[in-house]
This record gives sequence, structure tokens and C-alpha cells, in this order.
Amino acid sequence: MWDGPRTSVRDAARAWITSGSLQAVIALVLYAAISVVYFGLRVVPHMGRECACIHGDAEVQMWFLVWWQHALLHGQNPFLSTALFAPDHVNLGALTLAPGAAILTMPLTMLWGPIVTYNLLALASPVLAAFFAFMLCRYVTRNFAAGLLGGYVFGFSSYMLGHMRGHLTLVLTFPIPAAVLLTLKLINKDIGRGRFIVLMALSLGALFLFSTELAFTLVVTGAIALMFAVALMPWLRARIVAVTRDIVAAGALALLVTSPFVYYALVGDVTPGFFAHFGDTYVADATGFIVPTHITRFGREWFAPVAAAYTGNLAEDGVYLGLPLALILGRYAVARWREAATRVMMGTFAVLIVLMLGAHLHIAGYATIPLPWAALEHVAPFNQVVPVRLGVYMFLIVAVVFALWLSRHRSGRTRFAKWGVAVLAIVLLIPNFGSGLWRTREPTASFFATNQYRRFLSPGDTVLALPWGVNGSSMLWQAETKMSFRLAGGYLGALTPPDYQHEPILAAFNNPQIVPRPADLAGFLRRHDVEEVVLDAADRQHWPGVLAAIGLDPTDVGGVLVYRVPPSLDPT
Repeated sequence: MWDGPRTSVRDAARAWITSGSLQAVIALVLYAAISVVYFGLRVVPHMGRECACIHGDAEVQMWFLVWWQHALLHGQNPFLSTALFAPDHVNLGALTLAPGAAILTMPLTMLWGPIVTYNLLALASPVLAAFFAFMLCRYVTRNFAAGLLGGYVFGFSSYMLGHMRGHLTLVLTFPIPAAVLLTLKLINKDIGRGRFIVLMALSLGALFLFSTELAFTLVVTGAIALMFAVALMPWLRARIVAVTRDIVAAGALALLVTSPFVYYALVGDVTPGFFAHFGDTYVADATGFIVPTHITRFGREWFAPVAAAYTGNLAEDGVYLGLPLALILGRYAVARWREAATRVMMGTFAVLIVLMLGAHLHIAGYATIPLPWAALEHVAPFNQVVPVRLGVYMFLIVAVVFALWLSRHRSGRTRFAKWGVAVLAIVLLIPNFGSGLWRTREPTASFFATNQYRRFLSPGDTVLALPWGVNGSSMLWQAETKMSFRLAGGYLGALTPPDYQHEPILAAFNNPQIVPRPADLAGFLRRHDVEEVVLDAADRQHWPGVLAAIGLDPTDVGGVLVYRVPPSLDPT
């Protein structure tokens, strides 16, 4: 008489264990654990001083986290700033680095500061990317294990590993698989139109507020995929066209909500020529898909001479798939070529590969034949797109194909062999964690950390902080003081204001090997109304002698040297 109740309990337990909600929780927890192991073990205990990044671009992202908070709380226009490159206004519109993340995390930044907030966002980024890719892969396969590994391939791809070194805007990629999942659900009528438009608008709006570049390339890639679908799936053509109209409606809603950001993105300043030659620099090398770089744990030493010849850098060389994953992709394409969905994915994949290769085909660093990007790189807004970053869409296609391949039923030895190859493919993607590639101790001087600066710097003072820009920590110093002073300089990547571009001392600011001329420094201080110079005592370079040559004496305090610039300083 107990068989019924026991069976009911057993069935209920089995249903709970296999439920989609529990699977989602398991996936999220697992991805979070992996992210902490890869990037956070040595950072989490020191969240306020250690960064899951490298020095450089990450400090710029931290500055923006504080800038948006500061501007909104003080009623200032966050797109126009006098905090950098003083004394003029700088139009930050084209450089709105992750304003969505800055706004969402304002309470965290106010409580714990920009380093902690950056770390939390960085560690969460691959988790969210993997999770939404898992949701997509599970949807198309109806298989938890296949979806789990597919999500991993996207969330912890070499694209993500590279940009985790400091490009926060480029790893907040989770709206991409979310948008694809929503589109497939609408095509299959698994979601209502109204709900789809709202959720798609949220996905597109969020991606735009994380990265205008990724938002644009998602639209381009999505359009390519939909065109392939219309051409290769005539029986679904009417439905796909209807779905496209709903996507456009969602895009219009997203544009309406984000219209101030869109406006300033269109009128924002960018230094002319900054993106020149990107089509031959930050590109996918033809060998890079199967040759690991130093960012990968296994095989990096065997192929180091080849990887060293790539034209980009560790952050921008993230196209490595590994031989097993490449073979799986090829095997699936051949075996399932008759399926229209396969041809849609492979067609989109092929277009992406051609575009990622840039303006010329590079083989182990050598430029060879011209490619289509040579024509696109002069056309706006393609002229502000980095070709290799299209790899984020390549990895999403690979993740879905990988999950589909795994989900195909096999028995006996074939099944074990398939999972063995899958595990090998995952192992070869493991990052070179423990190497220090994703860890930096932020060198914040006690002068700023303990509020000593208030004895020497008055609110609103214009300060020249050295080393200059990305070579030092000036923007982080300013952020940690909640923008209490203005910087005569800074680093904004694609933007250097015209009155700074032509400064005679700019080359010495940017290159520590160049000895600056005292007259150039004195002229710079007067032209930009600099009231104090703050020099990092741990990285003095040539500056003490040059500052002494123009009659400035330092005060050594809190890990910095402070120089008061007198109004009577002779610029000659």
C-alpha cells in the first residue's frame, strides 16, 4: 500500500531535479564557481586593492563608473565633462563606456568604490554570458549537459578571456545570446509578440548601454543571419519577415528609451584617424583559430613563435577554437548540411570569418591578399569597428553547434568517444589562470586613499598627474576622490582633444623613454592653467629633474611628490 505514495514522491523528486529552473540555478552556480577559480581566487580576498584585470584600460572603465555617479548626483550633463583634459569641456558621447553598468551599480560604487564595483562586474560578465548562452543552447537541444557545455564555450571563450584583461564594455555580452533566444522563441511561437518586443527592447537597449560597437555589430550580424534564413527556409519566410518587423519595433523602442545616449554617440568626439589601420592590426590571423596564444593554458609554449607574430595583442587575439572544436564544427556542417538551419549558421559563420580577417589575409603575421574589409573600413560606422571583435558572434555559433553535436544520440563506444572529444575541446580552452594575466594590484597612493590630498588640493583645482594618462594611475586617483579635482590630461582611447593633440610635450607624456624639454612642460602648465603637479613617487621617470629645471620644488607625502605651480611661472 506504500507503492503509490513512494512512487509519487520519487516522481516528484525526479521532476524537481530535472526541472528547468533547477537546471538554470545549477548552471549559474557552476559558471560562477568557474569564474572565481579562473579570475578571482587571489582577487576576492582583496577586492578593494586587487583587480581582476591588468593595468591600463581597466582604470578608464573605473573612472567612468564614478563619473556617471558624480555627474548624475550633481545634476551635470554626464556626456560633457571638464574633469579631464581641463580646462575645456570634453564631449564623451562617442565614448560612453558602459553607462548602463555604471548606472546600475551606482549603490555599489558609492559604498565600496570603483575597484570593487569593477571586480564584481568583471567576475559576473563571463557568468552571465555563459548562462544566457546555456539557456539558448538548452532551448535548441532540450539537453541540459549539452547546453551546459555550450554555454561554457561562449562564456569562457578566448574572446572573453582576452577582453577580461581590461575591456569591461566588451565582456558584458549576455544580451547577445538573450536576443537570439528571444528571436528563436518568437519564430517557434513560444513567446507572445508583446512580451517579445519588451524583452528584446531591453536586450538591445542594455547592449547599447554597455557597448555601442557590440550593439551595431549585433544588428549587422542579425541581419546577415535573417537574410540567410529567408533565402534558405522558404516555408518559414512569412514568419521570419513578421519576426523581423517585431525586431524592428523592439529596436525602435530601445532607441526611444536610449535616445539621449544615441544622440551623444552620434555627435560625440573621436580623434580623426584613431581607427586607421585597425583593419590590418586588430584582425583574426588565419592560424589563430587553431594556434593558442599565451592566454591559453595548454599548448601556448609549443606555438609561441607563431602567436608572437600576430598583429594584435593578447586582448584582441581571441579567436582560438582549438583543433577538436574546429573539427567538431566541420564534422557537424558536413553531416547536417541538408538541414536548412545548419546552412544558415554556417553561412553566417563564413561571413563572420571573412570580416574578422580584416582588410588583408594575415597568415602567421604576414599580410597577403586583400579582403572585403578593405572597402568597409572607410565606411561609417564600420570605420569604428574592430574586425576581430566579431569573434563574439563566431563563438556563439560555435557554442550552439557544439551543443547540437553533443545532443545527438549515440550509444556504446561512439557515445563515450564523443564525450571524450568534447571534454578535450573544453580542456584546450582552459585559460592560463594563475599566471597573473588577469590580476593587478592597483597602485593607489595613500595621498588619495587617506584623504591627505585635501591638505594640498582645493576642490576644482587643475592637476597634472604624472605619469600621464594610461601610463599612470591619474584617472583612478581622481575617481577615488569622487572627482574632487580636474585633470590636465587623462586617457580616453579614441579621443584626445585638439588643443592637447598639438602639445609639444605630448610625445614625452606618452613615451617614458623620451626626455621632456623643461620649456615644453612650463608652456603646458601655463596654457592649461595647472595649479598642482602630482608625481607618483614610485614611478618618477625623468620628471623630478624637469620640474626642478622650471623652478618647482616637491613636497613628499603619501607616496607622491606634490609641486605647487606659482601663477608667476615663466612659460619660456
